[in-house]
Amino acid sequence: MHTTYTQSKDKIELADLGARLLAFSLDVLLLLTLIGIADYFTFSSNDDAFFMKPERLLHLLLGWLYFAGTETCPCQGTLGKYLMNLRVIGPKGGRIGFKAASVRFFARPVSAVLIALRFLVGSDYSNRRTFHDRLAGTQVVAQ
Repeated sequence: MHTTYTQSKDKIELADLGARLLAFSLDVLLLLTLIGIADYFTFSSNDDAFFMKPERLLHLLLGWLYFAGTETCPCQGTLGKYLMNLRVIGPKGGRIGFKAASVRFFARPVSAVLIALRFLVGSDYSNRRTFHDRLAGTQVVAQ
């Protein structure tokens, strides 16, 4: 019996932090625009309370459904990731599930704090895999 091993020509290249931050900034700009439009056409329950308004739960839900929904679709990324030619892949290189996308969304603030601490300390960011990617078992790759 003769066994041959062929190596895949598609090498996975992890996305760098700058491209990921720019893609995230584009997504936040889109979400803030949508939230601003929604706030303009809705009545606030309490104008004095800024953070504790019930509408903030709707904003969180909108953000969660946007990020988790678009990362599980066939394009494998949000609009910002699509414009930056990035995609989110699972451990086997395919699409991720809604559970993994939700874990990525809710663990993203912890990643932001860890990246900021890494920047303040001055340590090298050569790994390119963030905390929320490790937790969800995903990778963000450049196409």
